[in-house]
Amino acid sequence: MNEPRAPLNDAFAILEPADLEFLEGILGLGSDGDAVDDLDGRRRALLHELRYAGSSDIMYAIRRATGAEPGVSFEEVVRDVAQTLRVPAAGDTPRALVEHVASAHAAATFGKLPREEQQRMLEDLGVEREKAAAFLARSAGIFAVPALIQAFNFFVVEGLIRTVLFGSIARFIGSRLAGQLFAFLAARMPWWVTWVGPAAWTASIGWTAVDLQGPAYRKTVPAVLYLGLCSLRERGADAP
Repeated sequence: MNEPRAPLNDAFAILEPADLEFLEGILGLGSDGDAVDDLDGRRRALLHELRYAGSSDIMYAIRRATGAEPGVSFEEVVRDVAQTLRVPAAGDTPRALVEHVASAHAAATFGKLPREEQQRMLEDLGVEREKAAAFLARSAGIFAVPALIQAFNFFVVEGLIRTVLFGSIARFIGSRLAGQLFAFLAARMPWWVTWVGPAAWTASIGWTAVDLQGPAYRKTVPAVLYLGLCSLRERGADAP
């Protein structure tokens, strides 16, 4: 009799078919396209690949040969990404971890943008010009997600985070792959990403100045950021 598989962690359990294909593209995995009969199988394959990418080949082989769980833990992958992005890692669940890393990176990146770019982004999200200008002057370049939510609302802040993080993901995976994956995502989830147009993706490639050493980070960093985005999307769906 086959033993029951351990439940997926909460960061992967919420992923929809379009999310799976987006992440499969980031991690360089083949996908079943529109096949949706084994979503949990695809989720597990993604989790396995991400843990593998965060582990050296030698240590992965040693763990597997000795019967230990191969690859580093998912939590270790997320904390390594947080250290690479120079943001704190906090949270008592995998989902809380990825959401905190994504939010903290978005806030830090937004804070480094020129004031006129910050103003334009807030106005594009529906914030009145005077209100946006007053908030930016009051913040003096220091931003935190709770303060942003208090000043505006969850949906404005979610849109801001989404814009910044899609820009970061494009920067990490390269403009060509980003264009392909974002076009696919816009076709499958237009309600979520259509307004973030190609011009925003290409312009935002230079927003981050993280030097990613080694091919693994070009998989783990954008994957963790996208997982955080998915968590925030689900939270927005539950918001009043």
